[in-house]
Amino acid sequence: METGPRASFPRRPMLRVFVGCTEEAALRIRPLAIAAYNDARRRRWPFLSDVLERALRGVSEPDAAAVAATVQALVKYDRLLAFATQSDDAAERFTALFAIARGDVQDIRERIGRVERPAERLAIAFSFPDWIVKQIETELGLEALERSLVRMNGPAPRVVRVNTLRSTRDEVLRAFEREGRIARPTAHSAQGIVLEGDRSPFRAQGFARGDFEMQDEASQLVAQVVAPPPRSLVVDACAGAGGKTLAIAALLRGKGHVVALDVSEGKLSELRRRVRRAGASNVRAVAVDLLAPAAVDGIVQAIGGLASRVLLDAPCSGLGAIRRNPEMRWRLHPADLARLVEAQGALLSAAASLVEVQGRLVFATCSFLPSEAEQAIARFLENRTDYSPVTVRDVLGRTRTQGLATPDGRFLRTWRFDDSPDGGDAGMDGFFVAVVRRVAATDVGGALSP
Repeated sequence: METGPRASFPRRPMLRVFVGCTEEAALRIRPLAIAAYNDARRRRWPFLSDVLERALRGVSEPDAAAVAATVQALVKYDRLLAFATQSDDAAERFTALFAIARGDVQDIRERIGRVERPAERLAIAFSFPDWIVKQIETELGLEALERSLVRMNGPAPRVVRVNTLRSTRDEVLRAFEREGRIARPTAHSAQGIVLEGDRSPFRAQGFARGDFEMQDEASQLVAQVVAPPPRSLVVDACAGAGGKTLAIAALLRGKGHVVALDVSEGKLSELRRRVRRAGASNVRAVAVDLLAPAAVDGIVQAIGGLASRVLLDAPCSGLGAIRRNPEMRWRLHPADLARLVEAQGALLSAAASLVEVQGRLVFATCSFLPSEAEQAIARFLENRTDYSPVTVRDVLGRTRTQGLATPDGRFLRTWRFDDSPDGGDAGMDGFFVAVVRRVAATDVGGALSP
Protein backbone atom coordinates (compact mmCIF):
# COMPACT_ATOMS: atom_id res chain seq x y z
CA MET A 1 0.00 0.00 0.00
CA GLU A 2 1.30 3.45 -0.89
CA THR A 3 2.12 5.35 2.27
CA GLY A 4 2.51 8.81 0.80
CA PRO A 5 5.05 11.47 1.76
CA ARG A 6 6.20 12.09 5.29
CA ALA A 7 4.29 15.39 5.27
CA SER A 8 1.06 13.36 5.32
CA PHE A 9 1.66 12.61 8.98
CA PRO A 10 -0.47 14.97 11.09
CA ARG A 11 1.53 17.88 12.47
CA ARG A 12 -0.58 18.00 15.63
CA PRO A 13 -2.15 14.58 16.18
CA MET A 14 -5.32 14.19 18.20
CA LEU A 15 -4.88 13.84 21.95
CA ARG A 16 -7.46 11.63 23.55
CA VAL A 17 -7.02 9.49 26.65
CA PHE A 18 -9.42 6.97 28.12
CA VAL A 19 -9.60 6.25 31.84
CA GLY A 20 -12.07 3.60 32.91
CA CYS A 21 -13.22 5.42 36.05
CA THR A 22 -14.18 8.93 37.10
CA GLU A 23 -11.62 11.40 38.36
CA GLU A 24 -13.47 11.48 41.68
CA ALA A 25 -13.07 7.71 42.07
CA ALA A 26 -9.40 7.91 41.08
CA LEU A 27 -8.67 10.63 43.61
CA ARG A 28 -10.13 8.42 46.32
CA ILE A 29 -7.59 5.66 45.62
CA ARG A 30 -4.74 7.90 44.41
CA PRO A 31 -2.02 6.57 46.79
CA LEU A 32 -2.76 2.95 45.84
CA ALA A 33 -2.72 3.73 42.12
CA ILE A 34 0.52 5.70 42.30
CA ALA A 35 2.20 2.94 44.33
CA ALA A 36 1.17 0.26 41.82
CA TYR A 37 2.27 2.40 38.86
CA ASN A 38 5.65 2.99 40.49
CA ASP A 39 5.93 -0.75 41.16
CA ALA A 40 5.32 -1.52 37.47
CA ARG A 41 7.93 1.02 36.36
CA ARG A 42 10.49 -0.09 38.91
CA ARG A 43 10.15 -3.73 37.82
CA ARG A 44 10.47 -2.76 34.13
CA TRP A 45 6.91 -3.55 33.09
CA PRO A 46 6.02 -7.01 34.40
CA PHE A 47 2.58 -8.36 33.55
CA LEU A 48 0.20 -5.74 34.88
CA SER A 49 -2.21 -8.40 36.11
CA ASP A 50 0.51 -9.55 38.54
CA VAL A 51 1.12 -5.99 39.73
CA LEU A 52 -2.58 -5.42 40.32
CA GLU A 53 -3.04 -8.74 42.10
CA ARG A 54 -0.48 -7.63 44.67
CA ALA A 55 -1.85 -4.10 44.92
CA LEU A 56 -5.52 -5.03 45.33
CA ARG A 57 -5.33 -7.51 48.20
CA GLY A 58 -7.96 -6.56 50.76
CA VAL A 59 -9.31 -3.68 48.64
CA SER A 60 -13.09 -3.33 48.24
CA GLU A 61 -14.63 -4.08 44.85
CA PRO A 62 -15.45 -0.45 43.87
CA ASP A 63 -12.00 0.79 44.92
CA ALA A 64 -10.29 -2.17 43.22
CA ALA A 65 -12.01 -1.29 39.94
CA ALA A 66 -10.85 2.33 40.22
CA VAL A 67 -7.26 1.31 41.05
CA ALA A 68 -7.12 -1.08 38.09
CA ALA A 69 -8.55 1.48 35.67
CA THR A 70 -6.22 4.25 36.84
CA VAL A 71 -3.07 2.12 36.82
CA GLN A 72 -3.89 0.75 33.37
CA ALA A 73 -4.22 4.32 32.09
CA LEU A 74 -0.99 5.49 33.74
CA VAL A 75 0.88 2.55 32.19
CA LYS A 76 -0.73 2.95 28.78
CA TYR A 77 -0.03 6.67 28.54
CA ASP A 78 3.39 6.53 30.21
CA ARG A 79 5.21 8.16 27.30
CA LEU A 80 2.60 10.87 26.71
CA LEU A 81 2.54 11.73 30.42
CA ALA A 82 6.34 11.87 30.57
CA PHE A 83 6.29 14.30 27.63
CA ALA A 84 3.47 16.36 29.13
CA THR A 85 5.04 16.73 32.57
CA GLN A 86 8.75 16.53 31.68
CA SER A 87 8.94 14.77 35.02
CA ASP A 88 9.49 11.27 36.34
CA ASP A 89 7.24 11.95 39.32
CA ALA A 90 4.22 9.61 39.33
CA ALA A 91 2.02 12.09 41.22
CA GLU A 92 2.58 14.75 38.55
CA ARG A 93 1.74 12.21 35.85
CA PHE A 94 -1.46 11.27 37.69
CA THR A 95 -2.52 14.92 37.68
CA ALA A 96 -1.62 15.30 34.00
CA LEU A 97 -3.60 12.19 33.05
CA PHE A 98 -6.86 13.66 34.26
CA ALA A 99 -6.06 17.12 32.92
CA ILE A 100 -5.71 15.59 29.43
CA ALA A 101 -8.87 13.52 29.99
CA ARG A 102 -10.72 16.78 30.72
CA GLY A 103 -9.48 18.23 27.44
CA ASP A 104 -6.70 20.49 28.71
CA VAL A 105 -4.42 19.63 25.77
CA GLN A 106 -3.65 22.82 23.81
CA ASP A 107 -0.13 23.35 25.16
CA ILE A 108 0.80 19.67 24.80
CA ARG A 109 -0.49 19.51 21.21
CA GLU A 110 1.54 22.57 20.28
CA ARG A 111 4.68 21.05 21.80
CA ILE A 112 4.10 17.76 19.98
CA GLY A 113 3.65 19.73 16.77
CA ARG A 114 7.19 21.05 17.14
CA VAL A 115 8.66 17.51 17.15
CA GLU A 116 10.42 17.10 13.81
CA ARG A 117 10.14 13.38 13.12
CA PRO A 118 6.60 12.50 11.99
CA ALA A 119 6.51 8.99 13.45
CA GLU A 120 7.76 10.33 16.77
CA ARG A 121 4.89 12.83 16.90
CA LEU A 122 2.33 10.04 16.61
CA ALA A 123 4.26 7.82 18.99
CA ILE A 124 4.18 10.53 21.68
CA ALA A 125 0.53 11.45 21.10
CA PHE A 126 -0.66 7.84 21.26
CA SER A 127 2.01 6.77 23.77
CA PHE A 128 3.81 4.01 21.88
CA PRO A 129 7.46 3.29 21.14
CA ASP A 130 8.54 4.78 17.80
CA TRP A 131 9.29 1.37 16.34
CA ILE A 132 5.71 0.09 16.75
CA VAL A 133 4.35 3.13 14.93
CA LYS A 134 6.87 2.65 12.12
CA GLN A 135 6.14 -1.09 11.92
CA ILE A 136 2.39 -0.53 11.54
CA GLU A 137 2.97 2.14 8.90
CA THR A 138 5.31 -0.18 7.00
CA GLU A 139 2.90 -3.11 7.06
CA LEU A 140 -0.50 -1.41 6.77
CA GLY A 141 0.26 1.97 5.25
CA LEU A 142 -0.19 5.50 6.47
CA GLU A 143 -3.94 5.55 5.86
CA ALA A 144 -4.54 2.83 8.46
CA LEU A 145 -1.90 3.99 10.94
CA GLU A 146 -3.78 6.54 13.04
CA ARG A 147 -6.95 4.44 13.05
CA SER A 148 -5.02 1.45 14.34
CA LEU A 149 -3.40 3.51 17.10
CA VAL A 150 -6.79 4.86 18.17
CA ARG A 151 -8.20 1.36 18.38
CA MET A 152 -5.20 -0.03 20.26
CA ASN A 153 -5.73 2.64 22.92
CA GLY A 154 -9.48 2.18 23.17
CA PRO A 155 -11.44 0.54 25.98
CA ALA A 156 -11.76 -3.25 25.96
CA PRO A 157 -15.20 -4.64 26.82
CA ARG A 158 -15.66 -7.31 29.47
CA VAL A 159 -16.82 -10.43 27.68
CA VAL A 160 -17.53 -13.88 29.04
CA ARG A 161 -18.07 -17.21 27.31
CA VAL A 162 -20.87 -19.33 28.71
CA ASN A 163 -19.68 -22.82 29.59
CA THR A 164 -22.35 -24.94 27.92
CA LEU A 165 -21.17 -27.97 29.90
CA ARG A 166 -22.65 -26.24 32.97
CA SER A 167 -25.27 -23.78 31.79
CA THR A 168 -26.85 -21.89 28.87
CA ARG A 169 -26.53 -18.29 27.78
CA ASP A 170 -30.12 -17.52 28.77
CA GLU A 171 -29.58 -18.98 32.24
CA VAL A 172 -26.37 -16.99 32.77
CA LEU A 173 -28.05 -13.79 31.53
CA ARG A 174 -30.86 -14.32 34.04
CA ALA A 175 -28.33 -14.95 36.82
CA PHE A 176 -26.53 -11.70 36.00
CA GLU A 177 -29.86 -9.87 36.05
CA ARG A 178 -30.68 -11.26 39.50
CA GLU A 179 -27.32 -9.95 40.75
CA GLY A 180 -28.07 -6.51 39.35
CA ARG A 181 -25.47 -6.76 36.57
CA ILE A 182 -26.10 -5.24 33.14
CA ALA A 183 -25.39 -7.81 30.44
CA ARG A 184 -26.22 -8.45 26.78
CA PRO A 185 -25.51 -11.22 24.26
CA THR A 186 -22.58 -10.85 21.87
CA ALA A 187 -23.45 -10.37 18.20
CA HIS A 188 -21.40 -13.16 16.63
CA SER A 189 -20.54 -15.79 19.25
CA ALA A 190 -23.53 -17.83 20.36
CA GLN A 191 -21.95 -18.33 23.79
CA GLY A 192 -20.76 -14.78 24.47
CA ILE A 193 -22.07 -12.15 26.90
CA VAL A 194 -20.88 -8.55 27.27
CA LEU A 195 -20.89 -7.15 30.80
CA GLU A 196 -21.33 -3.44 31.42
CA GLY A 197 -20.12 -1.53 34.47
CA ASP A 198 -17.06 -2.04 36.65
CA ARG A 199 -18.18 -4.91 38.92
CA SER A 200 -15.77 -7.83 38.82
CA PRO A 201 -17.14 -10.88 36.94
CA PHE A 202 -14.94 -13.07 39.13
CA ARG A 203 -17.15 -12.20 42.12
CA ALA A 204 -20.32 -13.36 40.35
CA GLN A 205 -21.83 -16.54 41.79
CA GLY A 206 -21.79 -18.25 38.40
CA PHE A 207 -18.03 -17.94 38.05
CA ALA A 208 -17.35 -20.13 41.08
CA ARG A 209 -19.82 -22.69 39.69
CA GLY A 210 -17.96 -22.78 36.36
CA ASP A 211 -20.90 -21.34 34.41
CA PHE A 212 -18.67 -18.98 32.43
CA GLU A 213 -15.11 -17.96 31.64
CA MET A 214 -13.68 -14.57 30.73
CA GLN A 215 -12.95 -14.65 26.99
CA ASP A 216 -13.10 -11.99 24.29
CA GLU A 217 -15.62 -12.62 21.52
CA ALA A 218 -12.90 -12.83 18.85
CA SER A 219 -11.09 -15.46 20.92
CA GLN A 220 -14.34 -17.41 21.20
CA LEU A 221 -14.66 -17.36 17.41
CA VAL A 222 -11.16 -18.82 17.05
CA ALA A 223 -12.33 -21.92 18.92
CA GLN A 224 -15.49 -22.06 16.82
CA VAL A 225 -13.45 -22.00 13.60
CA VAL A 226 -11.81 -25.22 14.84
CA ALA A 227 -15.27 -26.80 14.36
CA PRO A 228 -14.37 -30.19 15.87
CA PRO A 229 -16.27 -33.19 14.50
CA PRO A 230 -18.24 -35.14 17.15
CA ARG A 231 -16.11 -37.35 19.40
CA SER A 232 -12.94 -36.33 17.57
CA LEU A 233 -9.38 -35.82 18.76
CA VAL A 234 -8.34 -32.16 18.89
CA VAL A 235 -4.92 -30.77 19.81
CA ASP A 236 -4.49 -27.24 21.15
CA ALA A 237 -0.81 -26.91 20.33
CA CYS A 238 -0.03 -23.72 22.32
CA ALA A 239 -2.75 -23.91 24.92
CA GLY A 240 -1.41 -21.53 27.55
CA ALA A 241 -3.90 -21.25 30.42
CA GLY A 242 -6.56 -22.93 28.31
CA GLY A 243 -9.24 -20.43 27.29
CA LYS A 244 -9.64 -21.91 23.82
CA THR A 245 -9.05 -25.44 25.10
CA LEU A 246 -12.11 -25.12 27.34
CA ALA A 247 -14.18 -23.61 24.53
CA ILE A 248 -13.30 -26.55 22.24
CA ALA A 249 -14.10 -29.04 25.00
CA ALA A 250 -17.55 -27.46 25.36
CA LEU A 251 -18.09 -27.60 21.58
CA LEU A 252 -17.42 -31.35 21.82
CA ARG A 253 -20.04 -31.52 24.63
CA GLY A 254 -17.60 -33.34 26.83
CA LYS A 255 -17.15 -36.14 24.29
CA GLY A 256 -14.07 -36.84 22.20
CA HIS A 257 -10.66 -35.71 23.44
CA VAL A 258 -8.85 -32.38 23.67
CA VAL A 259 -5.11 -32.51 24.27
CA ALA A 260 -3.66 -29.22 25.50
CA LEU A 261 0.05 -28.76 24.84
CA ASP A 262 2.27 -26.03 26.21
CA VAL A 263 5.90 -25.56 27.13
CA SER A 264 4.96 -23.90 30.46
CA GLU A 265 4.00 -26.23 33.28
CA GLY A 266 2.84 -23.19 35.25
CA LYS A 267 0.27 -22.28 32.59
CA LEU A 268 -0.89 -25.88 32.37
CA SER A 269 -1.39 -25.96 36.14
CA GLU A 270 -3.77 -23.02 35.76
CA LEU A 271 -5.43 -24.82 32.83
CA ARG A 272 -6.02 -27.94 34.93
CA ARG A 273 -7.60 -25.83 37.67
CA ARG A 274 -9.93 -24.22 35.14
CA VAL A 275 -10.75 -27.62 33.64
CA ARG A 276 -11.94 -28.87 37.03
CA ARG A 277 -14.13 -25.81 37.57
CA ALA A 278 -15.59 -26.13 34.06
CA GLY A 279 -16.29 -29.84 34.37
CA ALA A 280 -14.42 -30.55 31.12
CA SER A 281 -13.59 -34.20 31.66
CA ASN A 282 -12.39 -34.68 28.08
CA VAL A 283 -9.29 -32.46 28.44
CA ARG A 284 -5.74 -33.71 28.98
CA ALA A 285 -2.82 -31.30 29.53
CA VAL A 286 0.71 -32.24 28.45
CA ALA A 287 3.84 -30.16 29.04
CA VAL A 288 6.03 -30.31 25.94
CA ASP A 289 8.28 -28.11 23.84
CA LEU A 290 6.80 -28.58 20.38
CA LEU A 291 10.08 -27.49 18.78
CA ALA A 292 12.29 -29.91 20.69
CA PRO A 293 13.92 -32.74 18.68
CA ALA A 294 11.57 -35.73 18.27
CA ALA A 295 8.81 -33.86 20.13
CA VAL A 296 6.22 -34.54 17.41
CA ASP A 297 6.89 -38.30 17.40
CA GLY A 298 6.54 -38.38 21.18
CA ILE A 299 3.27 -36.42 21.12
CA VAL A 300 1.72 -38.66 18.44
CA GLN A 301 2.65 -41.72 20.45
CA ALA A 302 1.34 -40.21 23.70
CA ILE A 303 -2.05 -39.21 22.28
CA GLY A 304 -2.48 -42.40 20.25
CA GLY A 305 -2.43 -41.03 16.71
CA LEU A 306 -2.97 -37.97 14.58
CA ALA A 307 -5.68 -35.39 15.27
CA SER A 308 -8.63 -34.38 13.15
CA ARG A 309 -8.14 -30.77 14.25
CA VAL A 310 -5.05 -28.94 15.49
CA LEU A 311 -5.25 -25.37 16.73
CA LEU A 312 -2.07 -23.33 16.76
CA ASP A 313 -2.77 -20.08 18.60
CA ALA A 314 0.79 -19.00 18.05
CA PRO A 315 2.92 -16.71 20.21
CA CYS A 316 2.81 -13.26 18.63
CA SER A 317 3.24 -9.54 19.27
CA GLY A 318 -0.20 -9.37 20.89
CA LEU A 319 -0.91 -5.98 19.30
CA GLY A 320 -4.50 -7.00 18.63
CA ALA A 321 -5.10 -7.54 22.35
CA ILE A 322 -2.93 -4.70 23.65
CA ARG A 323 -5.98 -2.85 25.01
CA ARG A 324 -6.10 -5.51 27.72
CA ASN A 325 -2.34 -5.57 28.28
CA PRO A 326 -1.09 -1.97 27.99
CA GLU A 327 2.31 -2.84 29.45
CA MET A 328 3.10 -4.95 26.37
CA ARG A 329 3.95 -1.82 24.36
CA TRP A 330 6.87 -1.22 26.72
CA ARG A 331 7.91 -4.89 27.02
CA LEU A 332 8.03 -5.60 23.29
CA HIS A 333 11.11 -4.80 21.18
CA PRO A 334 11.83 -4.98 17.42
CA ALA A 335 13.98 -8.09 17.83
CA ASP A 336 11.05 -9.78 19.58
CA LEU A 337 8.85 -9.37 16.52
CA ALA A 338 11.45 -10.94 14.23
CA ARG A 339 11.90 -13.80 16.70
CA LEU A 340 8.15 -14.34 16.98
CA VAL A 341 7.65 -14.45 13.20
CA GLU A 342 10.38 -17.08 12.94
CA ALA A 343 8.85 -19.09 15.80
CA GLN A 344 5.41 -18.97 14.17
CA GLY A 345 6.84 -20.61 11.06
CA ALA A 346 8.59 -23.33 13.04
CA LEU A 347 5.51 -24.01 15.16
CA LEU A 348 3.29 -24.20 12.08
CA SER A 349 5.58 -26.83 10.62
CA ALA A 350 5.58 -28.86 13.84
CA ALA A 351 1.84 -28.57 14.40
CA ALA A 352 1.17 -29.62 10.80
CA SER A 353 2.75 -32.99 11.52
CA LEU A 354 0.07 -33.71 14.15
CA VAL A 355 -2.84 -33.52 11.66
CA GLU A 356 -4.39 -36.56 10.02
CA VAL A 357 -5.09 -36.63 6.29
CA GLN A 358 -8.26 -34.59 5.58
CA GLY A 359 -7.89 -33.03 9.01
CA ARG A 360 -7.49 -29.29 9.51
CA LEU A 361 -4.84 -27.05 10.99
CA VAL A 362 -6.16 -23.75 12.35
CA PHE A 363 -3.58 -20.95 12.68
CA ALA A 364 -4.42 -17.94 14.86
CA THR A 365 -2.67 -14.87 16.23
CA CYS A 366 -3.94 -11.92 18.28
CA SER A 367 -2.24 -9.54 15.86
CA PHE A 368 -3.35 -7.43 12.92
CA LEU A 369 0.12 -7.24 11.35
CA PRO A 370 0.26 -9.07 7.98
CA SER A 371 3.71 -10.44 8.89
CA GLU A 372 2.03 -12.43 11.67
CA ALA A 373 -1.05 -13.27 9.62
CA GLU A 374 -1.49 -13.67 5.85
CA GLN A 375 2.25 -13.68 5.23
CA ALA A 376 2.83 -16.40 7.84
CA ILE A 377 0.28 -18.78 6.32
CA ALA A 378 1.49 -17.99 2.79
CA ARG A 379 5.05 -18.94 3.75
CA PHE A 380 3.73 -22.18 5.24
CA LEU A 381 1.76 -23.14 2.12
CA GLU A 382 4.75 -22.39 -0.12
CA ASN A 383 6.70 -25.11 1.69
CA ARG A 384 3.95 -27.66 2.37
CA THR A 385 2.38 -29.19 -0.72
CA ASP A 386 0.50 -31.62 1.53
CA TYR A 387 -1.76 -28.76 2.68
CA SER A 388 -4.35 -26.65 0.88
CA PRO A 389 -6.31 -23.61 2.08
CA VAL A 390 -9.83 -23.73 3.50
CA THR A 391 -12.07 -20.67 3.39
CA VAL A 392 -13.13 -19.52 6.86
CA ARG A 393 -16.46 -18.36 5.47
CA ASP A 394 -17.16 -21.97 4.49
CA VAL A 395 -16.49 -23.08 8.07
CA LEU A 396 -18.58 -20.51 9.97
CA GLY A 397 -21.03 -19.45 7.27
CA ARG A 398 -21.58 -16.12 5.53
CA THR A 399 -23.84 -14.65 8.20
CA ARG A 400 -21.49 -15.27 11.13
CA THR A 401 -18.45 -13.97 9.25
CA GLN A 402 -20.15 -10.82 7.93
CA GLY A 403 -17.82 -7.93 8.74
CA LEU A 404 -15.24 -10.28 10.26
CA ALA A 405 -13.76 -12.10 7.27
CA THR A 406 -11.52 -10.70 4.57
CA PRO A 407 -13.44 -9.71 1.41
CA ASP A 408 -12.73 -13.08 -0.24
CA GLY A 409 -13.93 -14.89 2.90
CA ARG A 410 -10.68 -16.80 3.20
CA PHE A 411 -9.45 -15.48 6.54
CA LEU A 412 -11.00 -14.23 9.75
CA ARG A 413 -9.52 -10.77 10.38
CA THR A 414 -11.43 -8.92 13.05
CA TRP A 415 -9.51 -5.62 12.63
CA ARG A 416 -9.18 -4.49 9.01
CA PHE A 417 -9.13 -0.64 8.85
CA ASP A 418 -10.68 -0.65 5.35
CA ASP A 419 -13.56 1.78 6.00
CA SER A 420 -16.09 -1.03 6.37
CA PRO A 421 -17.54 -2.25 9.70
CA ASP A 422 -15.40 -4.90 11.36
CA GLY A 423 -15.08 -6.80 14.62
CA GLY A 424 -13.27 -3.93 16.26
CA ASP A 425 -16.36 -1.77 15.81
CA ALA A 426 -18.23 -4.44 17.78
CA GLY A 427 -15.60 -4.33 20.55
CA MET A 428 -13.62 -7.43 19.58
CA ASP A 429 -9.88 -7.82 19.96
CA GLY A 430 -7.81 -7.97 16.78
CA PHE A 431 -7.44 -11.63 15.79
CA PHE A 432 -6.37 -13.35 12.59
CA VAL A 433 -7.42 -16.92 11.77
CA ALA A 434 -6.55 -19.14 8.80
CA VAL A 435 -7.53 -22.75 8.11
CA VAL A 436 -5.67 -25.29 5.98
CA ARG A 437 -6.49 -28.93 5.25
CA ARG A 438 -4.02 -31.79 5.04
CA VAL A 439 -4.56 -33.40 1.66
CA ALA A 440 -1.70 -35.94 1.62
CA ALA A 441 0.33 -38.01 4.07
CA THR A 442 3.66 -36.68 2.84
CA ASP A 443 5.33 -33.34 3.21
CA VAL A 444 7.15 -31.42 0.47
CA GLY A 445 10.17 -33.69 0.75
CA GLY A 446 8.11 -36.80 0.32
CA ALA A 447 8.79 -38.22 3.78
CA LEU A 448 5.97 -40.12 5.46
CA SER A 449 4.21 -38.30 8.28
CA PRO A 450 4.39 -39.75 11.80
